[in-house]
Amino acid sequence: MMGLRDAGVPIGNDEWVQQFVQENATSVQIDVGKLDIICDGLIHYKMLRFCQNIRLAFFGRNTPTPLILDILGQVDATILEALCRKGTTNTHGEWTAIFRCFAEMKLQQPHFRGGFGVISNAGCAISAFYVASVSLVHWLGFCSYPEQNFIDLASTWAPGQDLANPDQWSAPILIALKQAHHVLLTDFECHV
Repeated sequence: MMGLRDAGVPIGNDEWVQQFVQENATSVQIDVGKLDIICDGLIHYKMLRFCQNIRLAFFGRNTPTPLILDILGQVDATILEALCRKGTTNTHGEWTAIFRCFAEMKLQQPHFRGGFGVISNAGCAISAFYVASVSLVHWLGFCSYPEQNFIDLASTWAPGQDLANPDQWSAPILIALKQAHHVLLTDFECHV
């Protein structure tokens, strides 16, 4: 397995990237458990929402989501479990599956929709990755192919690719971007 971390972003083969993100996710899950000693429910909620829940969001924006979606989902589940445990003084185990899904939905909905704002990392990772990546590709795509290589960012990020021609993309990061675009259009019905 080969890879490196550049500006906090794991860059390397799929196995290395997944291992790197998994190690960070495991660290978050351990830290979530450490917060159980906090007696005040509001402080516990704020620590989870503002300190633990956001720790992996950076990976969601900058790492191809098919590689890390399951890992982000595991962390989301750990945080939701901690919130339910503290918020119900550990009686949430008696809930029906439907009520549990409703509670998790309310916890993850933004405030303006009547929720608690503990936004799902797995749920927003695909759009975050798409927006962060498409902005760079869009800008580089406006440059001619020789200009893209002169800038050197395109040749480092997606070597040998003409970023203005998505039909010819074969670099893994660009294929992941095309997959994210397809999922956003088909599964989430996002249209311009």
